[in-house]
Amino acid sequence: MKTLLIYDDLVSLNRDQHRGLKLAATDSPFAFASATNSVLIAATELPLAALDFPCVFIEADGGHSLAALVGLRDHENLFVQPDGSWARGAYLPAFFRRYPFVLAEAPGDATFTVCLDRAYAGLNTDKGEALFDEQGVETPWLEEIKRFLLSFRQEMQTSRDFASQLAALELLQDGVIEYTLDGEKSTLRGFKTINEAKLRALGAATLKDLADKGWLGWAYAHLLSIQQVQRLALRLDERRRQDSAERDAAPAMH
Repeated sequence: MKTLLIYDDLVSLNRDQHRGLKLAATDSPFAFASATNSVLIAATELPLAALDFPCVFIEADGGHSLAALVGLRDHENLFVQPDGSWARGAYLPAFFRRYPFVLAEAPGDATFTVCLDRAYAGLNTDKGEALFDEQGVETPWLEEIKRFLLSFRQEMQTSRDFASQLAALELLQDGVIEYTLDGEKSTLRGFKTINEAKLRALGAATLKDLADKGWLGWAYAHLLSIQQVQRLALRLDERRRQDSAERDAAPAMH
């Protein structure tokens, strides 16, 4: 059973049990993400993520988080190509970049545990990046991974603070995104977006506070990102054409 959308078999990283493990690149590096149509992102990712994905707010754990829509149908990521690669030139969210690692946090405990997906196809004992040296000491590569994981966690906390302030200012509204495919209009719901009219109507002191934190720029990056839904629809159209061509070609192979 997958946990956290993309992990199949999470275990805590252990210097004794995993001392001989290495991670090698796989032929289908992002196949693990092919069955999810949204991904959590940090607000710091908005300036780049907004160039490719509609980025929306979702309610989670008593607050709000940011998510990028990477597909329009259930269990389909339109940025994972048939060969398992990521769409060329498209932004790659940190949530996917950290795979097969993730930080686990015990309830009521301030410490974190690095976990690893044992189902990752690149795990082996022969080639790739070593996790530990022969003495069981973490390699510089693993130390860099841990810094990335901690940084991402901190950025996600900042994102929740950003979203919480927007909610407190009553700027978040039930979102509706419309797109057209084959001449037919469709609607996406189940998330929240910023009410731009209310944002513009905020007092000067509040706007300055948001701007000083860098959050006003994030708010407008989110609003601009909503326009990317039509580009998603074009990706879906291209995917459907590919699927149709493959089905048509299949009988000829026999």
